[in-house]
Amino acid sequence: MPHTLRLRAILTGIVTVAGLLVPQAAAQAAPDPGKIDATVLAGLAQDDKATFWVRLKGDADLSGARRALTKEAKAEQVYEAKSEQAQTSQRDLRKLLDSHHADYTPFWIVNAVRVTAGEKLAAEIASLPEVERIDPVRTLSLPKPVAGTAQARVKVADPATSDGAVEWNIDRVGAPRVWDELGNRGEGIVVANIDSGVQFDHPDLAASYRGRNPDGTYSHDYNWFDPAGICPSAAPCDNNDHGTHVMGTMVGANGLGVAPGAKWIAVKGCEVNTCTDASLLAAGEWVVRPTDLNGRNPRPDLAPDIVNNSWGGDGFDPFYKEVVESWLAAGIFPAFSNGNEGPACDTSGSPGQYQTAYSAGAFDVNNALYARSSKGEGENGETKPNIAAPGVNVRSSIPGGYDSFTGTSMASPHVAATVALIWSGSPGLQGDVAATRPLLDGTAVDVDDTSCGGTAADNNIWGEGRLDAYAAVLAAPDEGLGDLSGTVTAGGEPVSGVTVTVSGPMTRTLVTGADGRYAIPRLLAGEYELTAEKFGFARATAAVTITAEQAATADVPMTVLPTGVVSGTVTTAGTPEPDATVQATGTPVSAVTDASGRYSMTLPHGSYELAVTPSSRCSSAATAAVTVAGDATRDVELPLRGDNFGYTCRSGAQEYAAGTEKLALTGDDEAQQVTLPFPVPFYGTGHTRAWIGTNGFVTFAADRVTTGSNGRLPTSGTPNNAVYPYWDDLVVDAQAGVYTAVTGTAPHRAFVVEWRNVTFYNEGAQRVSFSALLGEDGSVAFRYKDVESERDRGSSATIGIENPAGNDALLYSYEEPALATGQGLTFTASRHGLVTGKVTDANDGDPIGGATVEVGDVATLTTAADGTFYGQVLAGDYEAVVSKEHYGTFTQQVTVAAAAVTRLDTALVTGRVSASTAELTVVMPTGSSRARTVELTNLGSPTPYTVTGEPWFTVTPAAGELAKGQAVSLKVELSSAGVAPGTFREGKLTIKSASGRQPTIEVKVTVVVPRHQVAIDTAATRNFVDAAGDTWTPDKRYAQGGHGYLTSQNRTQSTSRTIAGTADQALFRTARESMLEYRFDNVPAGTYTVELNFAEIRNMRMGQRVFDVLVEGQLAIPALDLALESGTYTAVTRQYTVKVTDGQLNMRFATRQGATIVNGLRISERPDKATP
Repeated sequence: MPHTLRLRAILTGIVTVAGLLVPQAAAQAAPDPGKIDATVLAGLAQDDKATFWVRLKGDADLSGARRALTKEAKAEQVYEAKSEQAQTSQRDLRKLLDSHHADYTPFWIVNAVRVTAGEKLAAEIASLPEVERIDPVRTLSLPKPVAGTAQARVKVADPATSDGAVEWNIDRVGAPRVWDELGNRGEGIVVANIDSGVQFDHPDLAASYRGRNPDGTYSHDYNWFDPAGICPSAAPCDNNDHGTHVMGTMVGANGLGVAPGAKWIAVKGCEVNTCTDASLLAAGEWVVRPTDLNGRNPRPDLAPDIVNNSWGGDGFDPFYKEVVESWLAAGIFPAFSNGNEGPACDTSGSPGQYQTAYSAGAFDVNNALYARSSKGEGENGETKPNIAAPGVNVRSSIPGGYDSFTGTSMASPHVAATVALIWSGSPGLQGDVAATRPLLDGTAVDVDDTSCGGTAADNNIWGEGRLDAYAAVLAAPDEGLGDLSGTVTAGGEPVSGVTVTVSGPMTRTLVTGADGRYAIPRLLAGEYELTAEKFGFARATAAVTITAEQAATADVPMTVLPTGVVSGTVTTAGTPEPDATVQATGTPVSAVTDASGRYSMTLPHGSYELAVTPSSRCSSAATAAVTVAGDATRDVELPLRGDNFGYTCRSGAQEYAAGTEKLALTGDDEAQQVTLPFPVPFYGTGHTRAWIGTNGFVTFAADRVTTGSNGRLPTSGTPNNAVYPYWDDLVVDAQAGVYTAVTGTAPHRAFVVEWRNVTFYNEGAQRVSFSALLGEDGSVAFRYKDVESERDRGSSATIGIENPAGNDALLYSYEEPALATGQGLTFTASRHGLVTGKVTDANDGDPIGGATVEVGDVATLTTAADGTFYGQVLAGDYEAVVSKEHYGTFTQQVTVAAAAVTRLDTALVTGRVSASTAELTVVMPTGSSRARTVELTNLGSPTPYTVTGEPWFTVTPAAGELAKGQAVSLKVELSSAGVAPGTFREGKLTIKSASGRQPTIEVKVTVVVPRHQVAIDTAATRNFVDAAGDTWTPDKRYAQGGHGYLTSQNRTQSTSRTIAGTADQALFRTARESMLEYRFDNVPAGTYTVELNFAEIRNMRMGQRVFDVLVEGQLAIPALDLALESGTYTAVTRQYTVKVTDGQLNMRFATRQGATIVNGLRISERPDKATP
């Protein structure tokens, strides 16, 4: 199988995403279904979030970089032009993403942003006018290398190898002649590859690694980049063999490499067996401006001269064109493999087939074309490949040894390394890609094969022909070169490890050897400044003149600097930090703190920055400035490591926390929801329920989550909104259990969840116990025991906490053995305090649910049904405002202290308005009017009120103020105009006030116009109109067809005394006694109300007058004793509803003791009443 890092099947997706990474004009036209790609839409529909690319319009002008004269200036111009364009066009997009706290990564080498967001935000992004399109991310496949057949090595004159031979491919391109005859091994040139990584300490690569120091140690800053963080440490690694093999062909020792004198650096653009588009783009940026291992402090002056790319995809795919164009503008030669999709024509891959890329085909030891070497043509009819180089059975380095591989991946590094030889031999060409390509083309050995088009000298099978490194170097301009050498000494003794830099017509830098000597061959003739620098010595300079064809000598004396001892204590939150590394930045001097946090180091006089790196995972690195003019003391306080919300952690020995109540939670990938014994604040929100999973986490999410596939935090995938004391694929079997408990006292109680003696899936022999403590004060703590093996210590687990959105987290460890028995972790919201309390009604003292508690402008909390509220608020002084509609507003100044509890209990004042009745029913003739009164009373705080009604009645007053304890009478004037007899009209009287419990009172209002109504004033002598406006007529003896009383004794009573409880004195001052019945004839069938008025107007004692009243044969009033019930001279009214079906309504009065009595009675048809 060929070994170009092809992007194959998965890459076909990235071909469709071409519009993302290049200007729209470069992408092929297609019907535009909208800005959002269908694949992205489908992903958003399936999950809450998706990761996608946002491509913005516009690209940078790189003409300034092309005009720049130095390598550093070119790279800076590329960055400034590209980054300014990206920042300007991405500004509004980044603001939008920040406002939503979205996870995103902006790029400058292409005008694009990688975003993780939901469907709603994606739509907002697409609506921005500067957004060109939204496309899916792609993962590119990386085939594993396959071993080829070893070929015999070739004896050469000057191989500098133990066996006096080189690999066949190195001899075939003529590299040994360049070394021997021209004294050129690529010195002074830096090559890079974007590949699967490199074994940096491979015996045949270690010496040429730019990160190797003279003392054999390594510095990987600016020399290595792992954008996806795949390697287990900061050092370069290769988990695929491919990258190490390619690098060996370029610069490997012992006859493996074309330019063994060149230096190398590398980028891991492919993670394991795949390459993500994000890593490839990040690699492209780093090549222009290498950074330190933290991704900071870029050094464009340390950019490579040449970058090899032995990877690519089938067909034309412009996704990397802007990257290649940026390299060209920065003076970096872009070498690419042409692909392995032959033998057909038109099979060149991308980016190799770009016009801007220089690509290689492959041939074997017999100069025969590799059968699968891809053939042109390329972009816009460009002849592809550009050239052919050895690529079959190429032996080179791999991690831990050597192997032979086949493919155009093996051909391209020959071309890249040949450029290193050309530029080393002709320094004036360095960075001039346009002048270098003709040298490669013009010196290649022509192969006549026009079967895929082209000419005998330049065709789509061999390109310009077979690579000839010796001819190319020989053809480069002879620029008049001279050599420089010398010795650096101090006090007459040689000094090793001195960095010697010469600057003039060209710049070269190297380091002195153990004998203090340095040698710089092939310098352009002219005047140079030489500088010698080494830590502990004063910087030395010298002027040097280089003459063509001559060797110059410049010995440099240096002076040792005086020193002082710097010591101090490193602490975190006031606690000593043991095992912290204190590094004097830019020097080789460092120290490690002891158990008390103390350190000591000796430094030359001068000013330094001390960089302190803690061993504790809960502390953050820090820097401190120190000036040494003698002995000095510099203490350093490290900040706690925290997330964006403000959670920090502390680690130390803690007593184990066990549960006491066993849950019914067992098995694998199971979860149980529990009600928390108190609200638990977490990332600003209080929670009352949680899911406990068998897989070592507790989530406050609404839905059940059981996943045992742990990941690095934060993650957009579930669970989210969770604490992870030990997230792994665990099993709660018969020997294990999950227990809960409550510890502590309010307001610092903790809910304990313990996973006891749980085992690992498919590893039942290993067991571990741990617990999580969820504090009502917002703290989270983890405890561990039985942690013995590396697996127990967390080598496959995730430890930490994560917010609800999955975009913020404090990760303690991910698949690292970081735990120990007896260890405790405590997570505290270091910038927040807990604000809690209860809001009640000042009238009744009962809780108020739904009240709003605003703490400054940083938090808005809402009370639960029990009136309580909880929330995490940034520490500070605030004005707290508690309010709810219809209640008074309470304002108080509060001070919120970090990691403390602030209590705010509040009683809100409010009105308490009540109405004297819930129903107002008026029975009246049609076309008439009546007035009634409704009384309002306020027993709460002062409140305004308003009254509204229906068009057929009026109310006065319609508004006003009610003080506490005040009452007001509402006069309701009603009209029956338009209401036909036998019908009724309903409406409501609405009273609104600032009464929290009942802000609105509705009084039902009914106007009834009866078909039949009789009102009788017993023992009266004339008609009487009552206070309501209704007329009562005197009673009479019953006659058939009429109405009246039936009695054997005709007795009446009257009084002039005042009757209590009525405004209708005349109605109650007369009464009839001893009647047996009142009978009403000709009563239409229907429902009626019977109203009976009583008053004891004689000085009767209790028990002297007792009787029953029966209406329509039904007992209505049993044993009525007015003297007992209300006393004498007091009005009593009783009303009943009856149904009449026989045309007659009867009311019987049956005595039990003494005579019966009644003062008035009225029957009214009630169409508004239900049948009794």
